[in-house]
Amino acid sequence: MVRVTRKEFRDLADPEDAHAAIANLDLSPAPETVPLGESRGRVLAERIDAEMDVPGFDRASMDGYAVRARDTFGAGEASPEELELVGAVHAGSEPDVVVGDGEAVEISTGAVMPDGADAVVIVERTEERDGTLVVRDAVAPGDSVMLAGADVAAGARALGPGTYLTPREIGLLSALGVDEVPVRGKPTVGIISTGDELVRPGDPLNSDAGQIYDVNSYTVATGVEEAGGEVVLYPHAGDDYEEMERILVEAAEECDLVLSSGSTSASAVDVIYRVIESRGELLLHGVAVKPGKPMLVGTLGGEDGDGENGDGENGDGEDEATDSASAYVGLPGYPVSALTIFQTFVAPAIRRAAGLPEPRTATVTGTMAARERYGEGRLRLMPVGLLEDEAGETLVYPVDKGSGATTSLVEADGVVEVHPDTEYLAAGESVEVRLFSPDVRAPTLLASARTTPPCRASSTDSTRRGTSRSGAERACVASAAACPTWPSSPAPPTAT
Repeated sequence: MVRVTRKEFRDLADPEDAHAAIANLDLSPAPETVPLGESRGRVLAERIDAEMDVPGFDRASMDGYAVRARDTFGAGEASPEELELVGAVHAGSEPDVVVGDGEAVEISTGAVMPDGADAVVIVERTEERDGTLVVRDAVAPGDSVMLAGADVAAGARALGPGTYLTPREIGLLSALGVDEVPVRGKPTVGIISTGDELVRPGDPLNSDAGQIYDVNSYTVATGVEEAGGEVVLYPHAGDDYEEMERILVEAAEECDLVLSSGSTSASAVDVIYRVIESRGELLLHGVAVKPGKPMLVGTLGGEDGDGENGDGENGDGEDEATDSASAYVGLPGYPVSALTIFQTFVAPAIRRAAGLPEPRTATVTGTMAARERYGEGRLRLMPVGLLEDEAGETLVYPVDKGSGATTSLVEADGVVEVHPDTEYLAAGESVEVRLFSPDVRAPTLLASARTTPPCRASSTDSTRRGTSRSGAERACVASAAACPTWPSSPAPPTAT
């Protein structure tokens, strides 16, 4: 049994240093090849050049008649030209006719231009009369014809490395005949939740024993997939050192990145940092940010991950090291803290490894609807909700029930970064909100009286959240006393 002692947080790393430490971790997977039908949403690993002309032949771009352009010169409504019809060519068939002087061939869109023809007269400008074509419009060579290689010429660059594959790019690859696509690999991310109190959703729960359902495994896994990673869920580890070490080492051998949640703080039973120090390298422990101070960054496994043994073997002489170390990040155990740290620090690194661009972000400026105290000397990532008053002003409400509440992020519209030196945000103070999605829209409130605070008003919004309350409304309902304009009244506010 490994004896553990309590570890204190001394020097907390700056958030910028945590970003840099994670950015320096190697979690990029090897490129892979996938079938064309499975390439949507992937990123090209290498340049694709056209091995053929597209189209590979001169083809008609309109329904009509293939002709020699010079035979139509001077044609018009008042003086049409008459040409002899000598055949027809349809898409997907090889022409068996040659267009001579004074002749025309019926042709379908996409069909191969027959020899001798250099233009197409669209069907709307013609009329057939007993085997004769009446042409009422003059055409020039090349009219309504797409020449071979006009789309992509053989040998030309079609798509470059780093291209995100959407239906448009897949259409081009299809036109080039590409059926196997070289793409950036998805980083494999192992996820481990720790703690004797955790129970998988669906299993029996003993609340008398303080058991709770495992939230982080599934929320973080969803975030990993959204960022472009491939998830491997491992059994949750209790607070036993040997079991925790076994699962972490197994994950490091199989994954590019290992994420654990819980067991990262300074408690005597939170010992995961000791596993990292023994089987890898601990780069930092503790970040000056709220929520999420007890964060770990390091490497796990590999040739250097042999701890005190010095030979890459465990006590039984069996080799447990991989050829190279896996990246490791330890997330806090509270769901809000874990998700905030993941979204802020880890998700960008996964996107970079997968070759994906950063998603569109949006910010709005609003005013604090209530005073919010802080003064803890750490960067605070404060979840907030938004409301719009009758004057069109965006009001910002804290939606923070504590790191242990799973609903804080669900009910919030975005995050306000509060500087470490800030003691409080005053009511009416202007703040910038980083929205969770560019599609977020603040509901509009209709106040019944001038003295009625926004939290008592009814939202006219019926599309952003359906019939549910916004996070800001719920926060204001839950703590009416925090609203600076809330009158002395025994009745709580009612939000819709």
